[in-house]
This record gives sequence, structure tokens and C-alpha cells, in this order.
Amino acid sequence: MSLRQCLLILFVFFPLSAWAKFFSAPILNDAYQLLDTNPEQARSIAEQYLEQRQISPEQDPNRIHINNDSERTIRTPISTVEAFQIKALANKRLDRNRESIESIKQAIALAKDFDLKSGYLESKLIYSSLWWNLTQDVDETNTILKEISVELDEYNKQIALNQKLYFGLALIHAEVESFQGNNSQAQQYYKQAMSHGSALNDPSSMIYYHISYGKYFLKNKQFDQALTELLSAYWQSIEADRSGQLATTNYLLGQLFFQRQVLDKALEHASQSAEFYGRYNNSEQLSNVLILIAQIHLKQGRFNLALVQYFNALDQEKEKNNVDKLISLRLDIANTYFLLYNYALSEHYLKQANNLNEYVNLPEQKACASLLQAKLYLVNNKTGLAVQQIQQAIKYSKKDNDLRLKLQSQKLLSKTYEKMGQYQLALKAQREYETLNSSIQAVQNEINEDVFRQQKSIIEQSLHYQGLEQQLKENHLQTRKIQKIAGFLLVLLTLISIYAFRQQQVNRFLKKRLHLLLNKYYTHPRSGLRNFRLLTERLPSSLQQSSSNIEQWHLGELINEPLSDRLRFTLFHVPMLQELYFTHGYQEGLSIEKEFGDYLSTVVTLPSRIYHFSDASFLYIEHKSDSTSNAQEMAETVQSWINNFKSKTMTDRTVNIGMVEYPFLPRAYTAINDRELIDILLMATNTACDISTEDSGSQWVHYRAIDNAPAASFASNNIISACKQAINQGLIKVMTSKH
Repeated sequence: MSLRQCLLILFVFFPLSAWAKFFSAPILNDAYQLLDTNPEQARSIAEQYLEQRQISPEQDPNRIHINNDSERTIRTPISTVEAFQIKALANKRLDRNRESIESIKQAIALAKDFDLKSGYLESKLIYSSLWWNLTQDVDETNTILKEISVELDEYNKQIALNQKLYFGLALIHAEVESFQGNNSQAQQYYKQAMSHGSALNDPSSMIYYHISYGKYFLKNKQFDQALTELLSAYWQSIEADRSGQLATTNYLLGQLFFQRQVLDKALEHASQSAEFYGRYNNSEQLSNVLILIAQIHLKQGRFNLALVQYFNALDQEKEKNNVDKLISLRLDIANTYFLLYNYALSEHYLKQANNLNEYVNLPEQKACASLLQAKLYLVNNKTGLAVQQIQQAIKYSKKDNDLRLKLQSQKLLSKTYEKMGQYQLALKAQREYETLNSSIQAVQNEINEDVFRQQKSIIEQSLHYQGLEQQLKENHLQTRKIQKIAGFLLVLLTLISIYAFRQQQVNRFLKKRLHLLLNKYYTHPRSGLRNFRLLTERLPSSLQQSSSNIEQWHLGELINEPLSDRLRFTLFHVPMLQELYFTHGYQEGLSIEKEFGDYLSTVVTLPSRIYHFSDASFLYIEHKSDSTSNAQEMAETVQSWINNFKSKTMTDRTVNIGMVEYPFLPRAYTAINDRELIDILLMATNTACDISTEDSGSQWVHYRAIDNAPAASFASNNIISACKQAINQGLIKVMTSKH
């Protein structure tokens, strides 16, 4: 098989997409999985997706498609681009090159229209790969890749593009450079692909990389390096359960062992690949694998088995109508029949191949046909006609620069001239054969020299490792003594660590549980704010501490006067919260009350505090020094909180507010305790509610004791009665929203 044939088969075997991709629509994922096994079905799925659904441009172009009943008739722009990508890849595998290029151009145009940067670059990358595999046009492909590189660098400043794009771009660059024979540049691109592929954390991409690199070494006859890469791909495919990539790797390993003349291993890997592709009908890959198996059988001298595989491959190719393959297979069959001495059938299939050769310009196939025709003429002692056919074969092999066919032709020409008795011409042909063979051998020697250098390095490392192994044994005996002591200490330390870790876990669990219990205990179950239980728990101790500080100041134990900054207590009642449950139901009421609680927790900032006092009442406490506002401004602040709460269900924004300050009595700081202070606050709020009943709208009431109000006026078991009496006596000033 010629180098050109090997390259074409490897391109067919190799997927055009350089990475595993996950699509926005599940059905497109299914189509993508069918590309390597049933491209016709993959194309059909993509076309049905495009035909049966309407694009919805008013939606977010990058929105991920959701497969539910409401969206089975629409497709997003991103999924449309992906469908065209799959259609292009499927058409390429079906040898519909024009349709493939048209589909990927549609994907590029659509992605550009909707400003889908990632989809646009992916489509252009696929287009460059399709164009390269179709035309082998180095200049045009490099132009496309350069445009992609510029756009990739530009877009990367705006969006976080995936490493997969850089990975695919580097691999296509490597293939182009390899085709031109620029091996150093190709290997640089493979190194770039390796760095990007490692960052992907995607087994499929790394398998693809090893396959591509192994294919590169195989093309350059660097069999040891190719074996290393392909074996890496082989085992990674098994570990990642990538059956499609495993089949591709098996085929390439079969090619490698076939070229190295390790025929049993070549047949083993080729058979494994054929077993996978044999499950699918009309598979392009299956045809190539069958041809490889036939070539292996031919080398082993099992001509009948080779014929069976050639005919199976011919059946696969007849439906595809691939002229190149049909000619090559008929020539292989004719050559096999020739080796079986069945010259009639050999000439029959050669004639079929020549009939097809008249309509195409395939120098390699024409050279093979001429060479086989010459052999048939020699069997019939038609040496003159044989010489003409051999010279035709030499002409075609020079045109295609096929050294293998040229070498065979010169050798056969020398024997033919010798048979004709023209020894001078036979000697001339023999010398040309030896010159050509020596040049080929020189290349092979150079390859063998590189292999020998690598083997020398491996042997030196092996000898070095043997010395290290002996030294390791000696060190191992010495460390055994330490290991016994260390083992006991390690077990003891492990037990202590386990016990300590267990205790730590138990303590952490208990602390977490205690925190949760305290949080639930001191949190209102509906609004999520601090509850009245926390207020009654903390307020007495706080006021008691304040009273103690006042006494110390009076006794001269403190330099600065405490409580020079008063506290303002504001209790506001929102009637609408009670009516929510009756008008909107329990579930809706819970939801609104929780939203209201979350809202209040955002508007109140430290060191101020807010508590959920009762069902519809909230207590707000702040340092009066933090706010120089008077009572009316405070009431307006609370009203603004209620007004700014965004809720369509809270139609009534009425709020009743009661306000007092602590210390309540300026000259008697300790006369009013926490419970009495709350009673005064409730009395003020109740008064505001009564005013609101008479006059609709929000109301507020502020109680403030005069500076000379005596503590004796409040020395009563009923603080509410005492306050009412103090109000009548003028000891407490009452400010309301009405006066």
C-alpha cells in the first residue's frame, strides 16, 4: 500500500472533530455519537431537527435547550449551529463533500449573525479541517487557520474561550506541517496540543491526541514512537470505555505491526477493530479494516482468506460508488488470483479495473494495473507487450512519485529484458533498481539509526536501574529494622489520631447542633428575624448592666458618664400582615411574611437591631446618637420601609408606631425596668392603633418623660396606670402624628 493510500485511509479513520463535545439538545448528542458508526442516521437526525423545528431568535441565543413538551417545536440559535455542524461531519463521512462544505458554511453564517463567538470559532475550525482533508491545499488551509488564530486571540480578551478550541487548532496545524514534511514545526504544534489537552481533563481529547501523534510517527516510519503513542491511546480507551476510539487505535496498531512484519499482532488488532465496525452496515471504516486483514493474509500466504476479505470489502464499497477504492480492490483481487495461478480470473478483474481507470486520472492505480498486465503477458510469453506495460508503470509511478511501484517495475523490467536476451538493457534496469533501492535503504538506515540510539539509551537506563536495584535491596534490609519500630509507633499514633479525630468530630457535631438549636430558638419561625424570646433573654441583662454603670459613675468609679447616648425603642404594627392569612391563605401568607422579614433584615444595619415582637409587630432599637432625627423623622423612616417593600399582595401600607427612649426618666435611670419599658412601648403603640381606627392612615405616638419627672410617680405595681396618671399630671409629654 502506498503512502498516499495510507494517508487517505488514516484521514477517513480519523474523526474531524478533535474533542468530545456536549450539545445543548439531547437529540444532537445522540446524532453526534452515531457519526463514526452510522453517519447516514446522524445526518438524518440533524436534518429532521432542522426541518421539524422553528428557530426562535427572540430567545437568548446561548440558552441551553430544555427538552420538554413546550419546546419540542423550536430550536435555539446555538442548537441550530450544532445541528449544521453534525450535518457537515456526517456528509463528509458519506463522501458528500459539497454538501459537507455547504452545511458548515451555514453554521458559520448563523453563528456570526447571532454573535455566537464559541460556536462561530468551532464551525470555522471544522471548516478548516474539512477543507484540508478535501483539498490538501496548504496555502488556503493556512490562511483559514491564521484567520481563526487572530479571531481566537481577539475573542479570548472578551470571553473565557474553552481550551478545546486551542487544542483543535494546534492539531490541525500539526497535520498541515506534517504533510509538508516540516517535522520540527509539527512536533511543536503537538506539544501545544498536549498542553491544552492536559488542561481539559477530558479522556477522549487525550486519546485523540495520542492517536494523532501516533499517526504522525507512523507516517514518518518512526515505529517505536508510534507504538508508544498508540499503546497509550489503546489503554486509555479501555480505561475510559471509548469503544469507537479503541477501534480506531486497533486499526492503526494493525497498520503499525503490518509494516513491521509482526503479522500475528497485526491480525489480532485488525480483527478487534473489525469486530467493532462489523456491527454496523456500510461502514467506511469496516471496508478499510477488511482490506488490512486481507493484506495480512496475503503476506502470510493465505490467499483464499485474503480473497474472502477483499470481496467483503468490495461489497461494502459498491454501494458507496467510490471509484478509487473500487479500482484498488479489483486490482488487489486480480493480483491475489495471479498468485493463485488463476490467470483467467486475474485478467477478468484486471479488465474491470482498467474499464474504470479510463474515466479517472489515478496514476497509482494505473501503474499497478500496468504492472499486473505485464506479469500476465510474461506468463503468456508476450515479452514485448510486457515491456510496454512495465514502461507505462514506470511512467505512472514517476508521475505519482511512488518509490515502491517504481522499484517493483525496475526489477520486473530487468528480468523481462534478461528473458528476452537483451542483457545490456537488463543490466541498465538492474542498476536503476539498485540505485533506487539504495536510496530507499539509506532512508531506512537513518530511521534504524534513530531507533538504535533510542535502544542504546534504554539499555543504559536498564543497566543503571540494575545497579540501583542492588543498592535498593541493601537499603531495604536496613530499613526493615526501622520499620518494625516505626510500625508500632505508627499504630499507636493512628489510634491516638483516630480517637482525637473522633472527639473533634463529636465536638464539632455538638457545637453545630447547639448553634442550630439556638438559631431556631431565637429566630421567628415565619419571618426569620430575631424573636421576642431573644429580646426578653438579652434585654434585662443589658439594662441591668447599664444601671450598674450609672451607679458606678455616680459613686465616682467611672470617669465618663455612661448612657450619655440614649436608646430609642420603636414598636411598629403592620395590620396588613394579620389580614394576609385570611385573604391569601396560609402558604401565601408564610411566603410574604418571610420575604418581609428578609427585607427588614437588609434595611436595618448594625449596631441597630430589629426583633419580630409579635404576629404583626416589630421592635426596632437604635442608638439615638447614631441618628439626630426626631420622632416624626423616625416614623417617616419606618413608613418608607413599609412603602419600599415590593409586594403586590400588600395593598394596605398602614403602619402604627409607638416610640420611647431609654433611660425613660432622665434623672432616675433605674426606675423603669425592662418589662415596664416594654409596657410603656405597647401603650404608645396601642394609642397609635386607636388613633388609626378613628382616622385612617398611619399614625405614630411618642412618649417622653420631662427632665424633672420624679421616679416616685412610677413606683407602682401597674406601670400602665402610673403612666396614664403621669400623662394627666404633665410628667410625660405625648407627641402624635396628629399633634
